[in-house]
Amino acid sequence: VVSTQSGLTAGDGRMSAWAEVRQLQEELYNVQLEATKNKLSERNCVAVIQRLIGLGWLEVVFSCDGKEYITPKQLEKDILDELYVCGGRVAMTDLAQTLNVDYSHVDKKVNELLSHDTKLSIHYGELISRQFFDNLAIEINETLQETGLLPLAQLSREVSLPVSTLAKELAPRVGDLINGTYDKKTDTLFTTAFVERQAAKLRGACSAATRPVHLGKIMEIHGITASLGHSCVKDMIASGRLQGQLQGHSTNPVFIPSLYISAQNQWADSFYKQNGYITLEMMQKKGIDNPQSVMSRLENSVVLSSGCVSDNSIASAQSIVEEAIVTDSYIELIDWMFDWCNEADESKLLELVLANSKSEDYRILPSKSVVSVNLLNKLLNSFDSKIAEQVKSDAVNPKILASLKKFDSASVSVSESKPAKKAKGGKKGKKGRAKDDDDLDYTAPKPVLGPTYLSTQQIEEELKSFRFFLDNEPKEETTIEEFSELLRKELDDKYCKALDEEVRKKTLKSSKSQQKADEETINNLYNTVILCEKGLKVFEDSTTSAQIEKHLLKTLCLDLTKATFSKLAEEHNCPFQGDNMKLDSIVAYLPKNAKQFATSIITLVTSGTSVQEFIDNYTELTDPQYTQLLVKKLDKKRERNMVFAQKQALLEQLKKEKSTDCDSALIPLL
Repeated sequence: VVSTQSGLTAGDGRMSAWAEVRQLQEELYNVQLEATKNKLSERNCVAVIQRLIGLGWLEVVFSCDGKEYITPKQLEKDILDELYVCGGRVAMTDLAQTLNVDYSHVDKKVNELLSHDTKLSIHYGELISRQFFDNLAIEINETLQETGLLPLAQLSREVSLPVSTLAKELAPRVGDLINGTYDKKTDTLFTTAFVERQAAKLRGACSAATRPVHLGKIMEIHGITASLGHSCVKDMIASGRLQGQLQGHSTNPVFIPSLYISAQNQWADSFYKQNGYITLEMMQKKGIDNPQSVMSRLENSVVLSSGCVSDNSIASAQSIVEEAIVTDSYIELIDWMFDWCNEADESKLLELVLANSKSEDYRILPSKSVVSVNLLNKLLNSFDSKIAEQVKSDAVNPKILASLKKFDSASVSVSESKPAKKAKGGKKGKKGRAKDDDDLDYTAPKPVLGPTYLSTQQIEEELKSFRFFLDNEPKEETTIEEFSELLRKELDDKYCKALDEEVRKKTLKSSKSQQKADEETINNLYNTVILCEKGLKVFEDSTTSAQIEKHLLKTLCLDLTKATFSKLAEEHNCPFQGDNMKLDSIVAYLPKNAKQFATSIITLVTSGTSVQEFIDNYTELTDPQYTQLLVKKLDKKRERNMVFAQKQALLEQLKKEKSTDCDSALIPLL
């Protein structure tokens, strides 16, 4: 009962509302039928509108002639209506002229429309709606289905729009309003049937090919664009409908059939197995465009920059080279190296061939010939007899000896000239390495060449006459020259060592003789001093004895002192030797315990009075712990011999004086 009552109440309300609406309509109709009682003049209307505009209560847009007003909302409506009437595309200038409104107002209102209405767009001064492009797409689809191909450049001329604008607007509609395919690279529309027809032509031509063909020629014959043909062939290869591969740029690609690739691979495999190598040049002549990939898949191979070599070929070369080393011979590069290898490949193969050989068993010449060390030693030993003969004659040659001495001194100076490096400090280099100031200032001395045995040309002439090279004549002209250059330094070293040894032998022999002579002189002087000291006891007069002692100290003792100190200076590396020798300077270089005896001797020979004291100090100084000089004590036999010899010498001198001058003052003295 309640629901029924509420329903009746709602129905009554609706009926009353409609009654009110009808009443208002009738009142409006009656008002419109009545005649106007009060009219405003045009001037008053203008004044009213100006007043409303001034108060900001009304916004209007003036027409170009100023006689009409239009509200912005009405202007917007008129623009959209005009756009619809023109089919969705209208020029902005035409729009302003048609609406009789200034262009600035139209441009402002159009910009407002573009800000909130995504269906509109401006293209080169024209307002275009989405509906225009939809209709254009429908028309294009009809034309495309008839022709199968439609370039956007042609369409651009027809609709007076740039290709970029058409591509931007039509690309999203392909597959929806346009039944076809769009090629972005060529800006061309295709139908699916057209693409399939072109693909069928390309598939037939490529399937019939037995060697590489340029797709450009095929596409030119059948009128196919480069990008479409390239993409079609690429898709057919990817799907497996076409067997082969594409190479080159997309504008002029080359199709290589799988049959041709298979034939190339079979040829490469067969040639490699039969010969043990294959070169890049050969594969390029056979039309193999990617020889590196072919070489990389070959089994048991070593890939080089100019070709590929099998492990068996390298093993064969290893056996040849190893045989030359073991048999004390040599082998040139031409005997085993491939003639197609470049310098880098030769170095790499030589390294692989010598990988299993000991480095101390061979030497490599500049031409990459491998030489046995035993062969070099035999060649060096064959010069021994000639070097020995040369050394005997050169050992007495002053110029050769001077060169040898200069070379030895230069070698010592080189080893000692560079200062020792510091443990810390120094300047930092670019990479943080410490650099000593001594390293920066040090300049290596120029090498001094010692005496040479033979020149390279002379050694080469000698080698050519050897029986070994007569039986094993080199194939390369430079091989003997390289042998000579390699042996020259060794022969020079051998010659210098032999010469130095010969000179040392002679020098040692001479020094021993000199040492013996010096010792004999010192011993004679020493024994003479002892005999003179014994003779002093004969004189009873002390005055005469003292004078003779002073004379002996300044003569015989001084001579003995100088001779002895000279030998001591040599033994203790004193710089004051020879004519520059000073007795006082030598004392500083003597052992500590010997200095007092040396000082006493110097004092005695300069201002002393006792010969016996001199003998005592001299005996202590010449003790074996201070010197290597052998001073022998005077024994009875030697004393008798010396006295007899002295007596005979005096008698001879006396006889000589008497025979020359009987009144000589020396006769009584003798």
